[in-house]
Amino acid sequence: MISIQRAEAPGDIDAVRALIRAFYRWVMAEIAEADNPAVFAGLEEELAGLPGRYGPPTGCLVLARLDGEPAGCVAFYSHDASTIELKRMFVLPGARGHGIGERMLEVLLAQARAAGARRALLSSHHTMHAAHATYRRAGFRDVPLSADFPGAVAGIDVCMELALNAETPA
Repeated sequence: MISIQRAEAPGDIDAVRALIRAFYRWVMAEIAEADNPAVFAGLEEELAGLPGRYGPPTGCLVLARLDGEPAGCVAFYSHDASTIELKRMFVLPGARGHGIGERMLEVLLAQARAAGARRALLSSHHTMHAAHATYRRAGFRDVPLSADFPGAVAGIDVCMELALNAETPA
């Protein structure tokens, strides 16, 4: 059974910390560390302060559980009153194939819409093809690197955006 909810209780925040650390280890094992190590600059400070910028009212932290065990997370924070950025989307390798990423993304985008956001941004490593497919199924489209993506690196990151006033494709 899959459950997806905002991570607000201390135990949920601890589970998200563990998932983000697992994400970091997975990225470092799967993707050359030299590609863009700045993506994880200040990670331990971010984790210590969770929910931090991902907390209400301008952010959201989502935790997915598979059969009661933490399986995935995703977050957003506000760039401004109308734009949010998705961060830290991760599903544990052993929990993949259950549609967890899609369901987390649906919950997160609904939270962003409810918060009044009209645009969602994200950047992702160019090798994360399964994640890109998930984002595109949700309606995201590729966009050029711009000032909207200050941490993105040309040739390494794929930048995407979604107009949140539009309905998510079925």
